[in-house]
Amino acid sequence: MANFNTHFFGGAVTSCVLTSTLLLTGLFTPGQGMSLWVAGTVASLAPDLDSDTTGILKGLFSALGVMASFGVLFSFPDLPLLHLWGAMLAAFMLVRLGLLQLFAHLTEHRGSFHSLLAAVSLGLLAAFLCWRFTTQGIDFSWALGVMVVAGYLVHLILDECYAINLAGLEFKRSFGTALKPVSLDNWWASGIFLVIAIYCALQLPLPHKLPSEVLRIASADLA
Repeated sequence: MANFNTHFFGGAVTSCVLTSTLLLTGLFTPGQGMSLWVAGTVASLAPDLDSDTTGILKGLFSALGVMASFGVLFSFPDLPLLHLWGAMLAAFMLVRLGLLQLFAHLTEHRGSFHSLLAAVSLGLLAAFLCWRFTTQGIDFSWALGVMVVAGYLVHLILDECYAINLAGLEFKRSFGTALKPVSLDNWWASGIFLVIAIYCALQLPLPHKLPSEVLRIASADLA
């Protein structure tokens, strides 16, 4: 299994190459390009969310806990100060400890998160959320989704590469557990990913100029 630094470096380099290609289309600003690079790099770490010991998982639920505490603040601004502080702390602890433990209990490392279905599902979800809840256009939203899928796949591919012992030309026991189409052992989680993918695919409009511009660049390079 590749370690954190390997996943981060692989995701960052791959995202840099893809981002530079997307910027050549002329459809995106340098600021948007930076956002695409960050999305791809972060996505290259996302499959390890199902590992109970990873710092990524703890960091995610800490961030969600902070968001929950601010949600309490904005929802109940008229509470007495001490009560408000207590409610905010309770919301943070519920998410950071309670939901984190529940998530860790329900998920299994190298389970549904380590699958092609998860990569496609989260890519489509990223594109849908960007298109639906931000002012970005549909081309940028699809570009964001592509970056998420690419970064995610880099992680899965690296895990499979590190499952091969090149010295002895042997496969480790973990070989085949990362780059699988779908996790049948975690069928319920795979079902959730499938529902997300289908819903987002049906809701998203097709990109306008992105496919033709990418093909133009590819054709120019081959000419």
